[in-house]
Amino acid sequence: MFFNRYFLHTLLILVLFPTQIWAYQGAVAYEKFYRLNKPLYRSSSGDLINFSYESAPVDDAKKLDTFGMGDLRLYFQDNNALSYSLQEAYARYKSDTYKLYIGRKILDWNTNEKYWSLGYLNANQAFTLLSTEEEGVTGIFLNKELGHFEFDFVLSYLFIPQINPSIDFKNGEVTSKSDWVRLPPKKTVVSGLTVPIYYTTPKVNISKIIFNKTLGGNIRYNWNKGGVAAFAIYKPENKLRVNAGAYYDLVLNKVVVDADPTVNHHAYYGVQLFQAFGDLKMRGGLSYVDPNARLGKDFPVDISNARKTFKSDYFTINPRYDKEAYSHLSANLDRKTYILSLNYIHLLSGNVRQGDDFFSDTVKWKRALGGSLTYFFTDSFNILLDLKYDFARFDNIVKSEIKYNYDNKITMSLGLEILKAPKDVSFWSYYRTNDTLYSSLGLFF
Repeated sequence: MFFNRYFLHTLLILVLFPTQIWAYQGAVAYEKFYRLNKPLYRSSSGDLINFSYESAPVDDAKKLDTFGMGDLRLYFQDNNALSYSLQEAYARYKSDTYKLYIGRKILDWNTNEKYWSLGYLNANQAFTLLSTEEEGVTGIFLNKELGHFEFDFVLSYLFIPQINPSIDFKNGEVTSKSDWVRLPPKKTVVSGLTVPIYYTTPKVNISKIIFNKTLGGNIRYNWNKGGVAAFAIYKPENKLRVNAGAYYDLVLNKVVVDADPTVNHHAYYGVQLFQAFGDLKMRGGLSYVDPNARLGKDFPVDISNARKTFKSDYFTINPRYDKEAYSHLSANLDRKTYILSLNYIHLLSGNVRQGDDFFSDTVKWKRALGGSLTYFFTDSFNILLDLKYDFARFDNIVKSEIKYNYDNKITMSLGLEILKAPKDVSFWSYYRTNDTLYSSLGLFF
């Protein structure tokens, strides 16, 4: 694997888990996935148990309080493999003039990012392909209000990368227990003949992964039911980059690839304007991400080999580091019987990555419109319908779910996910045969 998951799990528990475990609500759910067609890559996992918890909300009346939420998944078919996610886990101290947070916290500096699962600010939880759940940034956070102004700052030298979907290296192959990960090719062509690719297991220095800096700030100016905000942050990309070298082994008759996971920092900044009109909340903004940015020396990480490329007569390994700019709009209407959301995102920069390269993905969206409706028949029974359509690539993504909650003790749900991606240059083309029907039965405790 790219790094030791057991070491990381221990780190999350010991360093980032100050939550009072006796003040929480937990749930355990049995989930089953039914594939409606034959995906390009199909894992052995279809049944799982998901354990989730969420502590009591932070009490503003207390000077010192804690909060935490996370999930743990046990897959039956894949040798009882585990996936886990710690979305938030922090301690909060409140004085008369400021609030101080230490731990792992989801930043709300660009709220439109969550709907589109961009993963630039907060990491994507990525248990499933279409999930919009996020994982926070790890560090020290300061919040201060001054009149109509509100300031947020974050500082950290501890980085926890996105670990889902997980990847393993076994017997020269790259594998995963998840259907939602794009795997590198298994074969290539040498002198007109198809030969297998053998991936060596990376030797990763954990300290070079987790000891990386983050520095950022957000400023808001609030007026009656609205305001304007601007943010800027320099942080590691949430997903590890992979550089690689390769050579043809005459003895094995295989192309051997040495994968080298590395941390790359990026600068991410943007502006937002938000306004409420009764129950209607509107937000629009611009955001820009630069994966080539540098803020001093990225101590203690040695970045001298962070951008290795490989080119041969057979294939090229050249991870792209392209700047991207987006405009985004959202309108959300929250009523007693329904929640309606309308969203739009537009890629303003040139789309250099027309297709996926060896280890990297193309952009998810170019000019996309999305809308979701959650209708509550009763307090216990609701239905969700979410549609996304990209006008540039003709991607069409549908997610629907029916959920029933009995007395906050038992929950049942049935969902459907359908993807249509006619163009091979689309991010979603790799997953377009992953139409899925899923069910869940859960208990609260």
